[in-house]
Amino acid sequence: MSKFLSMPKLKSVSYNEFVRKLLKAGYLPIRKSKHTIYLNTKKQITIPISHKHKNDIPKGLLNKLIKEMRISREEFYNL
Repeated sequence: MSKFLSMPKLKSVSYNEFVRKLLKAGYLPIRKSKHTIYLNTKKQITIPISHKHKNDIPKGLLNKLIKEMRISREEFYNL
């Protein structure tokens, strides 16, 4: 048995799907300009999302955003 737990593989997510997951996680849009800013009032975390994502969010950015949300990948995909 391995000492390390395996993390779920990072899957591509569209901009719209990511926004739906943010809303399910309790984030609310508080400002729209070049970026929409989402706020989670319980955790006091803000997440800025650019409007330029027409397709999937790049995996590196997605990983960064999940870390900013302070949840695991598994929790993110279960939203």
